[in-house]
Parts: sequence; C-alpha cells; structure tokens
Amino acid sequence: MQPLPADAQLNKAREAEAADLPTINPALGQAWLAWQCRMVTGVIRGAVLPCGPEGLVEVPVAMWPGSGEGQPQLVQAARQAQQGGKGVIVQQQRYGPENRRTCDIVASPLVYDGSVVGVITVMMATRSGPQLHAVQQLLQWGGMWVETLLHQQIAERRSTGSYTLSLTTAIVCHNAAHAAAIEVVNRLAERLEAERVSIGFRKGLVTRLQALSHVSSFDARTQLVRQIEAAMEEAIDQGATLVLPLDKNADGNQVIRSHEDLAKGQGHAVICTVPLTGQSGLFGAITIERAASQPFDRKTVGWLESLGRIIGPALELKQREERSLLHQGRETVRRKLAGLFGTQALGAKVALAGVLVAILLLAVIPGTHEVTATASIEGGTRQVLVAPQDGYMQRAPVRAGDLVSKGQLVAALDNRDAQLEQQKWESERNKLRKEYHDALARRDRTQLSVLQARLQQAEAELALVREKLSRLELRAPFDGAVVQGDLSQLLGSPVQTGQVLFEIASLDRFRVVLEVDEYDIAGLDAGRPGRLLISALPRSVYALKVRQVIPVAVAEEGRNFFRVEADLVGTAPELRPGMQGIAKVEIGSRSLLWIWTHTLFDRLRVWFWSMGW
Repeated sequence: MQPLPADAQLNKAREAEAADLPTINPALGQAWLAWQCRMVTGVIRGAVLPCGPEGLVEVPVAMWPGSGEGQPQLVQAARQAQQGGKGVIVQQQRYGPENRRTCDIVASPLVYDGSVVGVITVMMATRSGPQLHAVQQLLQWGGMWVETLLHQQIAERRSTGSYTLSLTTAIVCHNAAHAAAIEVVNRLAERLEAERVSIGFRKGLVTRLQALSHVSSFDARTQLVRQIEAAMEEAIDQGATLVLPLDKNADGNQVIRSHEDLAKGQGHAVICTVPLTGQSGLFGAITIERAASQPFDRKTVGWLESLGRIIGPALELKQREERSLLHQGRETVRRKLAGLFGTQALGAKVALAGVLVAILLLAVIPGTHEVTATASIEGGTRQVLVAPQDGYMQRAPVRAGDLVSKGQLVAALDNRDAQLEQQKWESERNKLRKEYHDALARRDRTQLSVLQARLQQAEAELALVREKLSRLELRAPFDGAVVQGDLSQLLGSPVQTGQVLFEIASLDRFRVVLEVDEYDIAGLDAGRPGRLLISALPRSVYALKVRQVIPVAVAEEGRNFFRVEADLVGTAPELRPGMQGIAKVEIGSRSLLWIWTHTLFDRLRVWFWSMGW
C-alpha cells in the first residue's frame, strides 16, 4: 500500500475534527481491511475511504493489497454507498486496460452514531447474487465492529478489534449454533479470566441455556442451569445489561434478584449479563461469572455490550438456519403480517387493500358469461357448377361476388366440336330419310325395316349431341351470389370433367358458422342466443340462435375448435356469404371474477394435471 502523505493525513484529521467525526487510523484501517479481504475468496482489491465534512475523500486511507487497476471503480461505488447511506452491489463492472476485465464490487458504509465516517469497498471476481449479498453482510458486520472501535477510541482497540473480528469469524465458520456458542463462551472465559461464561437463546417466552464454558454437555434440569436461565431472562426482560454488584451510578430501578440468587448459590459475587441483539430484537444473553476480586468496570461492560451487538446477528443467523421449515414459515408469515399491518409503505398498502376490495366485489357481482368465437356467413343453400365434360373455356361472364338470377348464363365451354357432330348426324338423318322415302316408293319392305332402324339411331345420336350442347352452357340454378370461382382470366384454358368451376349460394337464408375453442365448448348447446358483429359492418349487431353443435373437433393452425352452426334471427339483406366477424353466445350467469379468470385457471389446471401434480 502507498501510505498517505503526512500533510494529507493531518488535513483529513482536522476536517474530521471540525465536523465532530472520528477518524480512521490508517494502520488500523489497513489491518482491518486485510482481515476482511482475506475472509473472502477471489478479492482483487479493497479500499477504505474516509468521509470528511464535505463528503467522501477520494484518497483511500487503506488499500489492499495496494494501489492498482480498478481504483476509480472502487471510488465510484464508495460514493454511491456514502450518498445512499447503505450498501451497494455493482455487478459486471469493467476495468483494466481498455475495460477488458470484469469484476463485482461491494461497498458498505462505515457508520458512527448515524453518520457515515467512511466506506469499505471490495473488488472481487464475479459470482452469484446470494454470494455477493453474503459478502455484503460480512462487510456490514465488520462495519459494526468498526463502529465499536470508533466508540472506544482507546489504545487497546487494535487488539480488541482483532479479537472481536476473529470471534465473529469463528461464529461464521461454524455450521451449527451450538458449536458456535461453545466457541464463544470458551474464548470469552479465557479472555476475561472468568469462572464461567454462559450463552442462552430465547425460545418463545422462555430462555434456554445453550452452552457453558469448558463443558461439552450439561443437564438442563439442574438448579444451576435454571438459575443461569433466570438471570438471563431477567436481563432480557429489562432489555439492559445487569451487573452484580450494582454500580453507584447504575439505575436504581433495575431488578437483579435472579442474579443475587445465582451469586448466593455458586459463591460468585461478580456477575454480568449482556443481552444479545439480533435483527428481530433481543433473542438471547451472555452471563459472565467472575471472582469477587475481579469486578466489571465500565470499560469492560461497554466492550461486552459492543461485542453483544456484533456477534448477536451472527449467532441469530446460525440459530435461524437450524429452525424447522414449519417454524421458518410461521416466522415469515408473522413478519409479513407485521409489515402488512404496520405503517411502512402506507401508499402500497392502500393500493393493495383497494385491489383486494375490487377482487371481492368482482367475486360477488354477477355477469353474463359469453363464449366468443370467430364466425363466418354461409348461404343456407349452396350448389356447385362443375365441368360436364373435357373441353375449353369459352366464356365466363360472372365471377365470385356477382349476383345471379335463376337461369342466367354463368359460363360456357367451346361447342364447335359438338356443333360439327350435330351437323354430321343431321346430314346422316336427312340422307336416311331420303333413302327411306325411295324404299317406300319401291315398296321394299326389307329395306324399309333396315332404314327405319338406322333412322332411329341417327335421331338418338342427334338428341345426345343436342344434350351435350345444352350442358356446355352453365346456368344459375337459383337466385343467389357467386361465392367461389373466377375464370375471366382463364378463357381458352382446358377443363376436365367434374372440375369445380363455380359455387353459388342463395341469398334468401343464411347460416352462421362459429369456430368455438375446445376450452369453451362445455355448456354450449342448441337454442343458446347470441350476437354477431360483422367486420365489414361494425355498426350493426345481428341476433342469432345456435342450431347445432357439430361434435367433431377440427385441428387447424395449431389449435382445436368445434364448428357450431347458428341461424340469424330476422332478415339481413346486406349480408353476403363469406363475410367474417365475431360472435358471442350466452352461456349463463357467473361472477365477473370467474368470467375473467376461468380460462386461465382451466388451462393451468390441465397443465398441472398433465405434469402429474
């Protein structure tokens, strides 16, 4: 690390003194930063930046492992944390030559009596969100330790702070709360030269002893355990540190009866119980018993209170991790309900209450359940005109969309071959008639019989040719509209026998065909009333009535639907076959909430069932 110039450190100290803010000792800040950085794997660089009267000082008071790449990014993250007064996480931050390197930055403010006196910011290798939040929580715990050190402002704070940090680290490293509690009581007993140190956690309305120093197990039914638990409950209920014997300046209203009973029973005249504070309040206590020759002074009591504020959240976290899923669920519900009915975020709660009221109203207000489907108009009577024989198209005076009357010419095929054949058989017939008359004049009965048979054959062939000629002209079978067919651009092209050339629909009666989705077909039967809106006539709504539900599903364009036929109620001369629109069929009365949500829930129910849930 590049140490700061002496003049710069002196100026910073004067500015902090002018603002009545404590300073961060460079040596201590460097040691603490090294501790924090070594506790987290993958740290690239860390810095501690102080705050003066005018805001963040961009010159770090400590750097680990030293100055280098990424320092501007660290300063920027620290400024965000100082301005917001809370931790900041910056992911996928670019740094280095041409910003080719990527890192994550976590910054946490250092607070003293509600004021930000500095910021610790750490640059590390990229990792997941939960890991970044764990690092942020670790920095916050370290910040609480810094606050305690700033409060003490004594020469021993380096050793004390290192001890506190190591104790917090030991708690975090343990997998179980019981093991962490044993580690804490053993270390405290050694450091404080105490006869016995105890830790208890509150479970419901009672406090249970968790660990005793230098004892791996104990009987919870013994009188000693009950006396220690009573002393802990006494301190937790009063929410204050209790010391026996009472100090001259202590609050005279403090109750220490359980502490006196513990002292009489064990022969330890000096007892101190410090409540442990977690995120949810007081959740436990530490009781220290010492010989009469080692009373607790204010400095020691203050250090114990600070220690309780630091290790309390870590011990509470370990305890929470061991709770059952049922207990965790109850705690989450209780916390959510407390937040719901509290005064925080009042606007959001009012909005949520409004949404709930609206949902309740929608659940009781009835409405008409309607099935919506695409619909098309078809003629009540439809007939196709096909090519009567192989040939060539000669005329096509009409096309799709034209209105035609009964008997009107729609199309005609080339009849030249048929006319030549007709002339052939007419000539043959005339020739046979002449021969017949000649035989009749000769009274040749044998020849008359032969000629009469041949003459009948010629008449039959001629009649067949005339029939073919008449079929070469396609005429409208009734008054209506051409809904399919346009041969005006195909004159002279060949057609084959049976080829569909035109489709004609009547205009005196229409049929409405609905394509109802398979999710909506239930409850739809004949006789249901409905409404129809045609896309080409959006200002008119037509009444209809379901005539038939065709019980065969049709798969088309990735969906399944059923064809439902309906009849128009009344006349509608402006409608034409082929028009499309939207139809709504009434099913019954349901609540508005059910009407608006049943489709979604039905689809989800089918999906969950298919997944085996």
